[in-house]
Amino acid sequence: MSGRIDIKTEKAVAEFYQSLGIINGPGDIQYRIIIKVLEMNEGEVVEFSDIRKYTDLIADRGSIGSKMKTVILLSGLANKVKRGGYTITEKGMIAADYLHNSTEFYFKAKKTLAMIDRMP
Repeated sequence: MSGRIDIKTEKAVAEFYQSLGIINGPGDIQYRIIIKVLEMNEGEVVEFSDIRKYTDLIADRGSIGSKMKTVILLSGLANKVKRGGYTITEKGMIAADYLHNSTEFYFKAKKTLAMIDRMP
């Protein structure tokens, strides 16, 4: 597995979007992490255990399996290729790009708020 996922940053971004009332997609930490793990391994089969290396830090085992079945697979963001193996789809890559953009927006908004706080 190449790359790293910063769980603290992902959690902060998800909480920011939740504060705006967006609880799915960019506001769902489980969704964010699953998509990022799949994206990091684009073109390869991702084992469920690879996803759990990151998600076990923030969620129960059962909730991740449920999220995979009810959101990721049903939305067409990933394909199940074998028992416990997944590959990201083109639609999943679009979702991953959206998550990158949402993270950039979070950092811009945070920077803007910091500048506003410093204004007299």
